[in-house]
Amino acid sequence: MVGVPQNLAEEAAPRMIGAMRHRGPDDSGVEFIHDAQNSGRPIALLHTRLAILDPSPAGHQPMRDRPLDRRQKPNWIVFNGEVFNFQDLQPELASAGWSCRTRCDTEVILHAYRVWGEACVERLRGMFAWCLVDVERGTAWFCRDRLGVKPLYLVRPECGGLLFASEVRTLLAAGPELVPPRVNSVALESFLAQGAVSGPECIIKGVELLGPGQSLTTDWCGRPVKARSYWVPPFLPERDPSQSASRTRAVAQLAATLQQAVKLRLLSDVPLGLFLSGGVDSSALAAVATEQIGALRTVSIGFDQPDFDETQVAGSVARMFRSVHSSLRLSGADILDEFPRALAAVDQPTVDGFNTYFVSLSTRRAGLKVALSGLGGDELFGGYASFRDVPRAIRWGRRLRPIGLTRLWLARLVNRTGRRTAAKVAEFLKRTPAPLQMYLLRRELFLPSERRTLLPLPDNSDPVTGMPCNLMNDLSTQARTLDAVNQVSLFELSTYMGNMLLRDADVFSMVHGLEVRVPLLDHLLVEQVVQLPGALKRPDPRPKPLLIDAVGPRLPRLVYCRPKQGFTFPWQMWLRGPMHDRVSRALRNRDVWVALGLNPLAPALLWNRFLQQDRRISALQILALNVLEDFASRHGLKQAA
Repeated sequence: MVGVPQNLAEEAAPRMIGAMRHRGPDDSGVEFIHDAQNSGRPIALLHTRLAILDPSPAGHQPMRDRPLDRRQKPNWIVFNGEVFNFQDLQPELASAGWSCRTRCDTEVILHAYRVWGEACVERLRGMFAWCLVDVERGTAWFCRDRLGVKPLYLVRPECGGLLFASEVRTLLAAGPELVPPRVNSVALESFLAQGAVSGPECIIKGVELLGPGQSLTTDWCGRPVKARSYWVPPFLPERDPSQSASRTRAVAQLAATLQQAVKLRLLSDVPLGLFLSGGVDSSALAAVATEQIGALRTVSIGFDQPDFDETQVAGSVARMFRSVHSSLRLSGADILDEFPRALAAVDQPTVDGFNTYFVSLSTRRAGLKVALSGLGGDELFGGYASFRDVPRAIRWGRRLRPIGLTRLWLARLVNRTGRRTAAKVAEFLKRTPAPLQMYLLRRELFLPSERRTLLPLPDNSDPVTGMPCNLMNDLSTQARTLDAVNQVSLFELSTYMGNMLLRDADVFSMVHGLEVRVPLLDHLLVEQVVQLPGALKRPDPRPKPLLIDAVGPRLPRLVYCRPKQGFTFPWQMWLRGPMHDRVSRALRNRDVWVALGLNPLAPALLWNRFLQQDRRISALQILALNVLEDFASRHGLKQAA
């Protein structure tokens, strides 16, 4: 808390600490820092620690430094995440007089700030979010890592000042006087459209997510002094075909950077392992990690229905790498029994993170405290079907444009077939074949006409895609000069990965006291990949050929010579079966829908159609409304006045 009246800050601090205890079960600390004038508006730093590096008390936070000049006041920091290259920076910092007393990366950030100021962030390689208090200057510096692996939420209460936290529920725990539980209709619209709230919006009105690669400096009262973006994915404009990149050189550079990215993320003072699905991304990491540390610990999770299970493939890959492998097979009854606790872990409504919840639960039960994940591989190396489907949709959309009104007639005709896929095709025929619109349509949860039966269109939301208008404008501008493959990569990184996968991975792993590291999102690796032409990332016919070649013969053919398969749950069957009563109560809870500003009858009507086997209603739509109802009820969400 920055610049919040002291009496309110003191009352809120214990509640906020309690709300984030799961993120740091090993230690906690609170520090009230006063300005020179002792104005009665201190900066309150709160921290709960998941001890990974130097788990001794020396790593306690909030942490302060010890100025070389004893007349100066110490700087303070609360920090979430890891700086993986902190040991590489220590010799240079020591030569400037700042030797480390701990084995923690936290202390390195404090020293780096003393030596290089706010430019120090550009030397750091990792995943992080922090608030660093410079007492002499009277400022608080907030910073978030380049890819947005670690979250940082900000809110300005009516009484003045600024609250910040790694999770929305921590801010809500401050109390309604500081953070009223009012729903943000723009965020709600984006959730219904894509199954996740689109940043920088938040489901709570007034709460904002600091963007990836962004920093903010405030004064002692929380008023902005300076905001800047220190990094964006450096996609290059589409090249002239005559200026082709050297594939051989690109593969060699990627191989070296991947090796280093994995090596840095193997540093840990507590048990570490790897999520192993048997797919290209996790197997690539296993191949590189095994070469560096020998016996790697791997974890996979399976399901008692063969169509949804990958444990056999993961086990085969684990045996090839001779890893110490743990495989947990869950039954539907196991998952459904745990599902209420998974719902309680939701920090912003989502339809996609529950598999991560169970993988993380299994990993923690296997005795691990850190896990490597292959997240990011599909987005960077072209692993999703969207890399094929979106360019194809754009081409067909442009061919069909000349037929004008005939397209709308054709859309109505297609929609009469009564299938979900037909509804998507009909919507495709209505839309302008712009890259971002075609991309968002692929993952669209509720189509525009469906959303309008649920709630009115909010101001500042795009009427077609349901996304915040400023986000649509920014992404469309960034994509304008890119080739088709890199356009999709930009969209995947900025929307699906940033708004859903990374957010869910953080929330659902940290609820179990597990740190997830993502080597494929090392920013140096990302910079190399996004600057390559899209033609190098297309299947040949191997999926993700650049990544496969960067790993080389260490990667078994079994991994990439089989159809892509994801770990998903059979929601269709569960919602109509063992989850029926719970979901029925939720979707018929008119009080919640009225409080949120939704049509109170619409969710129940959708539920009835789903039960009647209406093929236009998807299981994920029903799941989304169930998650939304639970979240709104749990936190007492209401419409903004």
